Amino acid sequence: MDQQSHAGVSKRPLVERGWRYALVGAVCATAHNAIMIAADQVGVHYLLGTVISFLAVTPIGYALHSRFTFAEPLRFEALARFVGGVAMAYPISVAMMIVLCSGLGFSVAIATPIATVALFFWNFIAAHWAILPRLYLRRR
Repeated sequence: MDQQSHAGVSKRPLVERGWRYALVGAVCATAHNAIMIAADQVGVHYLLGTVISFLAVTPIGYALHSRFTFAEPLRFEALARFVGGVAMAYPISVAMMIVLCSGLGFSVAIATPIATVALFFWNFIAAHWAILPRLYLRRR
C-alpha cells in the first residue's frame, strides 16, 4: 500500500469516488431489481428473493467497489466488513418489502425500487467504511 492508503485516505478523491460509486450502485441496483422481479415472476416469494439477491449481488458489489470505486485491492477483511454492512441493512430492506408488499399491497416490481432508493445512503456509508483502509495508529 502507498503512504496515502496507510493514512486511511482513499487513492481516489470523494468527487471521483462519487460518480464511480453511483455507477456501481446503479449496476448493483439493476441486478438486485432484476433478480427480485424475475424471482417474483416465477413464483418465488419476495423474502426468498431478497436472500437470493443478497447472495448474488453482494460479492459483485464488493469487487466492483473495491477495484473501480476505491482503487483498492480485494481483501478478505474488507469483504467481511462489506458483507457485514450490507447484512446490517438487510432487516431494513426486508421490513420495507413487508410493509410495501404485504402491508400496502404494492407489487414487487414497484416495492423493490422504492426500497433500493431508500437504502442508497446507508450503502454509500457502509461501502466507504468497509473498503477504505483503516487508519493505523502505530508509530514507526
